[in-house]
Amino acid sequence: MRCVKWAILAVTFGTGLVAFGQTPARPGPKANIAAGKELYHEHCSVCHGVEAKGNGSMYDPESSEPERRVPPTDLTALSERNAGKFPADRVRNAIYNKGRIPAHGTPEMPAWGDVFYSLKSNPKVLEKRVRDLTAYIESIQTTKKE
Repeated sequence: MRCVKWAILAVTFGTGLVAFGQTPARPGPKANIAAGKELYHEHCSVCHGVEAKGNGSMYDPESSEPERRVPPTDLTALSERNAGKFPADRVRNAIYNKGRIPAHGTPEMPAWGDVFYSLKSNPKVLEKRVRDLTAYIESIQTTKKE
């Protein structure tokens, strides 16, 4: 009987420690989708298109510039192509130009000029812009109609 009491006490104590250790996640600053939409139309729509379908005016399959021959991504179908889950980390990395995306150019001179790159000295503003733009792109996701 004594072992049962110790077992119950141990389980109760362990559960309490686990519950105590799991503090609720503090939500980060909210994204401003309207600001993200403005950023998108100012800096991304020329390649990805006004409707973000990948049909912007900069795409030219006949161009002598290799980066202009790469078809831009349909940004409205990112979730669809990712098993229904929006790939926020991949989008943020693309905006930060962390991965190699040929059409985006080099990190020193991405396709949108120094709009984001030059803000590295002001990380809070850079983070806000990336957060807003990512939220806007997430807000335009479509689902495939069957």
